[in-house]
Amino acid sequence: MLAAVQRPISLSCITVPVGRPLWKDVPSWFLVAEEDRMIVSETQRYMAERMKARTEAHAVDHTPSVTAPEAVVGMIREAIRSVIGA
Repeated sequence: MLAAVQRPISLSCITVPVGRPLWKDVPSWFLVAEEDRMIVSETQRYMAERMKARTEAHAVDHTPSVTAPEAVVGMIREAIRSVIGA
């Protein structure tokens, strides 16, 4: 499925200005993928800190939604509980 839907990065992804990111205005969560070989965990932690995100680290790769869905679903459930106050 990933091979069918994932496209190569486009130059416009890094050159076109975007609006205000939602993470500046809404609560955010960030899963640090400690075994990611694309983005080192220190960079991920920096991004999460900048977002003021609630962070969890897991020994997962660059595609945790595929290789560790239970970790991703757990964070989504935590976010939902936090937002609705359950």
